[in-house]
Amino acid sequence: MIIFTVSCSSDEKTVNRIGSKEYTMELLPYKTFLLDENTTQTTNYVQVLNIDDTARFTMFNPAKYNILIYDMASGNVIYDIPLYKEGPDNVGTNIQGYYLSTPDSIYLYDHWQRNFILVSRDGLIIDKINISDKLIQPAEDCVIPPLPYPRCDAPIRIVNDHIILQGMSGRKGECKSPTCMATVLYNFKSGSVKFVNPYPKVYGDHAEISGSWGIFSYREVFYDINDRDEMIISFPADDHIYVYDISSGNTEKKFAGYSGKDRIFPLSSKSATGDLLHYLEQTQYVGVFFDRYRNLYYRLVVHPLYDYDVNDRYTWSKRISIIILDYSLNKVGEYDLEEYTGQYSKTFVSEEGLHINVESEDDDYLKFISLKPVKL
Repeated sequence: MIIFTVSCSSDEKTVNRIGSKEYTMELLPYKTFLLDENTTQTTNYVQVLNIDDTARFTMFNPAKYNILIYDMASGNVIYDIPLYKEGPDNVGTNIQGYYLSTPDSIYLYDHWQRNFILVSRDGLIIDKINISDKLIQPAEDCVIPPLPYPRCDAPIRIVNDHIILQGMSGRKGECKSPTCMATVLYNFKSGSVKFVNPYPKVYGDHAEISGSWGIFSYREVFYDINDRDEMIISFPADDHIYVYDISSGNTEKKFAGYSGKDRIFPLSSKSATGDLLHYLEQTQYVGVFFDRYRNLYYRLVVHPLYDYDVNDRYTWSKRISIIILDYSLNKVGEYDLEEYTGQYSKTFVSEEGLHINVESEDDDYLKFISLKPVKL
């Protein structure tokens, strides 16, 4: 039986939440990357990037403060990019994300100073670009810049001379009718900045976003870039995704929700405990990932959790489902993952399939659940 229902973030039309059943996922053996005695699996940033026309797994290693470049097939380190905390090439201790433009041109982002720091393969500073003055709310309008906070599922990317920084709704100041944006587009040739991708209607009054939605559960906005250099954007409270064309500025909205009913409501009370319960007991749409090897997209959704101990973070891992979309962003499948993990922000796509980080019992390896899409 096909069920039609009204999405919680739909305007007026009905949507087919189930979609067509063309794909499912096949569970593969875990994918692992070797860690040495100077490397920890507790990392805040991993990214797959093409280096010299070859897909490489890269990882920030906070223990030694370097970026590791891995061979995707063997899981072994090929080389590392050192970062320095002191001396003339000191990049500070607040690096939150990076982008390897070329093997000898690496953009780091200092989220505290709002700096881009361009370093070489040897970690030597080539240039620094401070954008802090460009992230201040313009006095003449109420377009609110985001607070950039790069993550694995909200990465730094470069498209058409623009460095993309993604984050969460910023400070609205005295503005009574703000428009909160999720994306900073910094043109490194002209030095100009644009703020794009406003929060959708499901978030309600933008003046109330900071009090109604948790910081990292609903305000942090996720995205990926497809082979047309479009941003595919996943707002955690919305069962639609948004396609933003950087060149034209046009946005398209597509349904990409889970087949079951969403449980997504604003915060009833703002507090540390209230934020945590808001996260644990509700649905969140998290990362979206483009599979350029198969022309598919995967959107992750984490489900409400009720059997947990609020004082034990090891009980906070949530059940995950993968929504599969075709190249035209039509829903063509869904898969419920049996294994729970709280590390789903560290997800990437390779020729083998989709990989979702899970805590490893062996500290010698970084470990990923691996899933291959298969046609039904």
